[in-house]
Amino acid sequence: MVIKTLAQEESVLGALISSTVNVLLRVIFRFEPLAPIAITLFINRQLNRYKEQNIVSKSITHTKRLGKYHYSIEMDLDLTGMQALHLLGNLFPKQLSRYRRWFHD
Repeated sequence: MVIKTLAQEESVLGALISSTVNVLLRVIFRFEPLAPIAITLFINRQLNRYKEQNIVSKSITHTKRLGKYHYSIEMDLDLTGMQALHLLGNLFPKQLSRYRRWFHD
C-alpha cells in the first residue's frame, strides 16, 4: 500500500510539473514580440563591456523581427586593425592558428 501512495504522489507531482511548464511556456510566448528589444539590450550590454576593455571603438546594434522566432540582427562596429585581429582571433581561433606568427597581439 505504501508503494501505491508513492506512485500516486509521483504521478501528481509529474502532472503538477507538466501543467506548470505549459503555463510558463504560454506566458513566455506571449512576450515573444518583445524579444528584439531584449536581444538588442543584451548585445549592447556585451558591446559596452568590450568598449570599456578597448576591444571595440564604437558600435551600433539594431534587431528586427522578421517573423515568429526569426530575427535580423545588424551590428555596425568601428574597429582599428589590432582590434579586428583580436576579435577575429577570438572568434576563429582554430582557423587562424596556422597564421599565428603574422597575428601578434
